[in-house]
Amino acid sequence: MIAAPGGGGKPVPARTVRTPNPESPVHRTLLPALALLACASLLSASFQPAAAGAVPPALARAAARYAAEPIELQAPPALPPVAARVVSHGSRRDRLVALTFDACATHQASGYDEAIVRVLVETRTPATLFLGGKWMLEHPAATRRLAAEGLFELAGHGFLHRRLTRIGDDEVRSELLWTQAVMVALTGRQGVLVRAPYVEIDERVARLGAELGLILVQGDLPAGDPDPALGAERLRRHVIASARNGSIVVMHVNGRGWRTAEALPGIVAGLRAKGFELVTVGEMLRRGAGAAASP
Repeated sequence: MIAAPGGGGKPVPARTVRTPNPESPVHRTLLPALALLACASLLSASFQPAAAGAVPPALARAAARYAAEPIELQAPPALPPVAARVVSHGSRRDRLVALTFDACATHQASGYDEAIVRVLVETRTPATLFLGGKWMLEHPAATRRLAAEGLFELAGHGFLHRRLTRIGDDEVRSELLWTQAVMVALTGRQGVLVRAPYVEIDERVARLGAELGLILVQGDLPAGDPDPALGAERLRRHVIASARNGSIVVMHVNGRGWRTAEALPGIVAGLRAKGFELVTVGEMLRRGAGAAASP
């Protein structure tokens, strides 16, 4: 069994970097073309700190570009390495289902669907939230609010939602570690789970994540909520009918789950009516060894 506590971690070292205020005149007058050029430069930057505990300059520049408010950046504490694997579902013996929500963040501005969080809180439903690094910078208040809610487990979802199987080792590390650094800066702790963007994973990415102490979690039940043509009732029926013991349901909280908030009360009630206990992914792994997918 793997212990995967939600939002685990410990206080971080004192070494920090303060980003400038994103509302300064310089930030407000950046031309779109210049922003795209800077973004392309950022994507090629690797996580190579000058010294242990230092914040990479490229990360400081990225935070200055995207942060909605000044942020004290801190290098995340190193996690002990784990065995490389990809979790696609929990034990099929246990009548458990994990609802998970991605907060994807590309170079474009990202959204946040607070209505989803309200449903989860009102129904006392645990969930695992896979948050992008840039998404957290753009939504610092929401990130802190999610971290403060005991129902939720926070996990990583890459910094700029890149296809990890198509970039180099250092770039994969930057996607993972930069996200950890932002989570530490905003919440004081870091997760041990991560979901690869676009559900694209291979043995190399799983190994690199494991070296950083991270467990790759994908899922076996995509809800399909990014499809604007999928109505709330159809979404509800699909999730309830398809759920199995150990299912990890993939939905979205970044405003791209078009009917998720509307369908969610029925999904929660329907799964519970079928005898499923709703838990976080970490809790699912604690109770029984999750099954590893073949990358």
